[in-house]
Amino acid sequence: MEIWTFFLPFVKFGLYLAAFLSAGGLMFELAFKSHMSEATLEHLRRLTIAAAWGGLVMTGLRVLVSAGNLGGDFASMQDPMMLELVMQGPLGLATIVGGIGFSMITVIRKVKVRGEMPARAVALAVVLLSFSTVGHATKFGAITGVMLSIHLAGVAFWIGALVPLRRLAGMAATGDRSAGDELHIIADRFGQLAVHAVGGLVVAGLVYAAVLLGSVMALVTTMWGWVLIAKLGIVGGLLWLALQNRQRFVPGLTSGDRAAMAGRLHHSITLECLAIGGILLASSMLTTILTLPAGG
Repeated sequence: MEIWTFFLPFVKFGLYLAAFLSAGGLMFELAFKSHMSEATLEHLRRLTIAAAWGGLVMTGLRVLVSAGNLGGDFASMQDPMMLELVMQGPLGLATIVGGIGFSMITVIRKVKVRGEMPARAVALAVVLLSFSTVGHATKFGAITGVMLSIHLAGVAFWIGALVPLRRLAGMAATGDRSAGDELHIIADRFGQLAVHAVGGLVVAGLVYAAVLLGSVMALVTTMWGWVLIAKLGIVGGLLWLALQNRQRFVPGLTSGDRAAMAGRLHHSITLECLAIGGILLASSMLTTILTLPAGG
């Protein structure tokens, strides 16, 4: 097994994580800024910018690894000819678009106040758009590109919310009343918006997968299909955890032992983070080392 079999999905995993944390962080800020304390807002912005810097690193690393995979050795990673071939293809456009988006996020706080929020919206859109310019998203034209964009926006919104919510839940679990009040307001509002986001990402993801697979049989007769099934299984578990959060833990923050309920919510969000890690790993494999079925 070639070393690139490990490098390619690893880099894609890192790129996914950086993109969803940075773009999702901006989405979370746009949706909940009025409900966040200054401490939470500052923590979220530091995380978003750090993720954007990580995205820039992973964007450059993807070009190097793709050149190495193309040439078949480590020397190709710095071969000008191989690098030029990579940049001349669809990956080159994705690299430029993604690089612009991540760069915008790293300097977003220096934008004048009047244009700050629109600039944030543009930056997150550009980052997510970079994934629609390369790979499977371009295979069937506009339909796959649109479905992927909707799917990624929903995923980013969800992932972007988990870190700040987990932080607040951890603080509330220690008896911090202000964090508990803030957590309840944001988590309740997030639960209402997440219904639409999750619906959009699931429907768009299923349509996208169906178009790529080309047939139901490919789902159970190919490695690509089996990895997709594993991914869907993890998504199912993730949706169950989210349902528990909305129906049991978040309402429980207003009655009974708030600290204990916040602790349970913190544990549930931690499990969500682990599940999302599995989903991103499966997605990175589907888009790098696994080949689409012939019908797709």
